[in-house]
Amino acid sequence: MPRALTSRDFKDEAQLTASPEDQNSDANGQDGYHEFTIYRGDEGVGLGSSRNLRVDNKVLSDLHPYVQTLSVSNLDSCVALENATFPEKERCSKEKFLYRLTTCPELSLGLFTTTGPNGAVAALPTYAHSRPPDSASPTIKSTLVAHVVATKCASATVTDESMEYPADWRNGTSLSERQGHQENGRTIAVHSLAALPEFKGRGLGKIIMKAYLQRMETSGIADGIALLAHDHLIPYYEALGFVNIGKSKVQFGGGEWVNMSYTITEPTLGS
Repeated sequence: MPRALTSRDFKDEAQLTASPEDQNSDANGQDGYHEFTIYRGDEGVGLGSSRNLRVDNKVLSDLHPYVQTLSVSNLDSCVALENATFPEKERCSKEKFLYRLTTCPELSLGLFTTTGPNGAVAALPTYAHSRPPDSASPTIKSTLVAHVVATKCASATVTDESMEYPADWRNGTSLSERQGHQENGRTIAVHSLAALPEFKGRGLGKIIMKAYLQRMETSGIADGIALLAHDHLIPYYEALGFVNIGKSKVQFGGGEWVNMSYTITEPTLGS
C-alpha cells in the first residue's frame, strides 16, 4: 500500500545518476523483459521530463540512484522490498505483483542503485535478488531500493476491486470486468509506494514518486492518479500535488484509508 519514508522537503539537490556506470549520456539497454532508458540531468530539457529530476546530495553520498521500468524479472526484488516495508496485512502478495508486472509493467517504476559484493548495499534485503546491469560487469549488481507499482482503473479512486486480480488471469481469457487492471481506464491506481526502511529519512519515496508523476504526465495514458494513504501521510502526498478527497471505503488491510487524487495536466509544448 502507498507509504513513503519521509515527508521532509529537500534543501540541497543534485542530479540522478546517469546509469550504473555514471555515463555522460543517456543509456539504453534491456532489463530482461522490456527496453528501458536511464536518464541523466540535461540542460535545456523541459520540466515535464524525468531528466530534470533532482535528489538530495545526502542520498548520493553512498548511492547512485537511477530509475527504470519494472518487469517480471524484478518480481522477487519487489516482494522482498514490500515485505521489508509494510506490516503483513498491508503487503501486496507475490501473485499480485506477478499479475501487475505481467499485465501492465509500463505503469510500474523502480529506483535502483549499483553495488559490488562488498558494498553497504549488499546487506539490504533486496540485494539477494539483484542482477548485473550488463554482462561486462558481472560482480556489479543493480539493486532495487524503492518502487511504485500500479494498474489502471475505471473509477476516480482506488477500490477493493481495482486492488484485486482476476482468478483466471493466467490463461489470458479473464471474464472479469471489474477486478484488476482496466486497460481503458483513465485513472492510474498506485497500489504500492515502498522504499527500504534502511534509508528512512533519505527521501527515496519522494524521489521515485516525482519521477513517476513526471513520466505519467508526459505519457498521455491517464487523466489522474489515485492512491490510498493513512491520515499521518496526507501532508506528505499533498506536498507532492495530491488532494485529499475524503475517506475511502476500501477495506484492504483493515480499512481506515483516505483517498488521495492527483490531476494530470496537459504537457506543455517542448516538455
